[in-house]
Amino acid sequence: MSSLLRKISSHENINGALNKILDHKNFANAYIFSGPEKLGKKETALKFITAIMNLNNSNLITEKRLVENNHPDFLLVEPSYLINGKLITNTEIDTNSIKRHKALIRVDQVRNIRIFLSRKSIQSDRKFVLINDAHLLNESASNCLLKTLEEPTNGLFILLTTNINLLLETIKSRCQQIKFHPFSNKKLINEFQNLTHEMNHGIIETLVNISNGSPGQLH
Repeated sequence: MSSLLRKISSHENINGALNKILDHKNFANAYIFSGPEKLGKKETALKFITAIMNLNNSNLITEKRLVENNHPDFLLVEPSYLINGKLITNTEIDTNSIKRHKALIRVDQVRNIRIFLSRKSIQSDRKFVLINDAHLLNESASNCLLKTLEEPTNGLFILLTTNINLLLETIKSRCQQIKFHPFSNKKLINEFQNLTHEMNHGIIETLVNISNGSPGQLH
């Protein structure tokens, strides 16, 4: 089903707006992609970054390297847990530890962004920073990020969030905002029916009704 979801979860309006930015090469220093969970915000951000990177030198493996977090000009920042003095990300922590600790984006992680941006880009014209769950920036990290956004750099930021109201107003004012909206049930049902003829209509309708307009909820 995951391949179907990848096809369904495209946002025509957002893709159109991002393609216009690409056509005119009129890039903001920072963007906020906001909206409910599992609407494809991260996937869209990675495709947007890939397209910018490939404007001058097309490379078929760019997106693969970004997805794998293995590109020298790309930095992924995720909420982390502070355990025994060490920062551990969501992908590294075990379930039991999650119950005892709170995930936050911490000031040391934002300071690392500044170090990353201070180095010359290697394979792109600029560097890219993707901040996942940006609403989990703690106070010190938020203030540090604000200073970083205020300073001219060779970097482009994309902040992903499901709760934009938790971001500092001063951070939001320095970013171009891209809002992701849930899909209508009618659209999801039509897309499912177009993509597969093997699934019963009643089952499709039930799945869509529990998805809250988010194809990713059906995983």
